[in-house]
Amino acid sequence: MWNASSEPVSGQPVVRFTVKNDTELVTYADVLNLWQQDTEFSAWFVSVLADAPFSAFRWETPPVSTKTIDRPFEFVLIDSPGLAEYPDDKTFAAHFLDDTGTGVVVFPNLRKDAILVVPSPQDAAADYGHLAAFVREAPKLQKRELWKAVSTAMQQRLSSKPVWLSTAGAGVSWLHVRLDDRPKYYHYQPYRAME
Repeated sequence: MWNASSEPVSGQPVVRFTVKNDTELVTYADVLNLWQQDTEFSAWFVSVLADAPFSAFRWETPPVSTKTIDRPFEFVLIDSPGLAEYPDDKTFAAHFLDDTGTGVVVFPNLRKDAILVVPSPQDAAADYGHLAAFVREAPKLQKRELWKAVSTAMQQRLSSKPVWLSTAGAGVSWLHVRLDDRPKYYHYQPYRAME
């Protein structure tokens, strides 16, 4: 049975999570495979995010590489009420035309130094402004497809160099999961400092 342990980070609007299967910590490699193959795990993971105590949040994981893929999976949610503004469905509109029916598109950012995994609008625009809105309101199948696409993109990107997996959203008010070569928009200092 899947379970998540959470603990507030002292003095910060941050909650840190670890994931277990019964009593055993789940690795980053496990999570990537589960997002890809296990609909029950994906639904459970979405429910953990949806139950978070923040109206809007950033999601950040430690960097991962082929050297660190077998360490326990963890992530933080950072209270970010400023993300809960009107969604911007224009910035990524040209990419939405490339949606092959999954409800998710994957493309490099403008600087070509990150990969973005972005849900296409299938429901009310308000459901896509940030990760909290998406996991609480977007169509069930689209939530599953987002995590499958994140898994695929991460597996393709993995190398000996670390990849920082996160959501930001201060620049574009539309959910986009980022795969970065550096912790460009990270707020949680312990993850920024990791390699």
